[in-house]
Amino acid sequence: MATWSVKPEWKKSIIERNYFTKDDNKVMIETGWRWGEFTVYTDDDNPPDIESGVDIYNCGYEAELVETNDGCWEEHDMDECDEETQAWLEEFFEEGNSWLDLEEHGWSQDECEMIIDCDLIITNVDTDEVVESSNDAEARAMLEKPTQWPFGPELASTVETAKWPFDTPKEGKKEEE
Repeated sequence: MATWSVKPEWKKSIIERNYFTKDDNKVMIETGWRWGEFTVYTDDDNPPDIESGVDIYNCGYEAELVETNDGCWEEHDMDECDEETQAWLEEFFEEGNSWLDLEEHGWSQDECEMIIDCDLIITNVDTDEVVESSNDAEARAMLEKPTQWPFGPELASTVETAKWPFDTPKEGKKEEE
């Protein structure tokens, strides 16, 4: 068994979605986090095969939240609520209440998703070995290739059509000195 640290490579890339229900109404609260970290456990010494955009709590591995910090946005999706509940929720949030207060008003949390929406930095906690993401390998391979310019030799030479500074050339002909 191995323990892995999983973090985003870019800031503002962790998306937390909490779903709450009450009667036939369902609201989703999305919070964006600037940074965070998760611990993921594998049965062997191979790193977890996790891709960007996957719910880390539903990725096929045991996973725990270590921390998130610096929340940078919060959105409320009330599309699955009746009009009366939508109006109540809008007023509730406008009054400065937090989604954490919903349970005090009879709402139940159904599920929580945590998504890292960028390349991942995966590090073995015991050895500090950093696992390279597939996107990193692809970028490195592209940098190692010789540069191929999108134009041919016909653009390699230019014809001077005006004297410096900014003389007006004669139409289609090189000016004589």
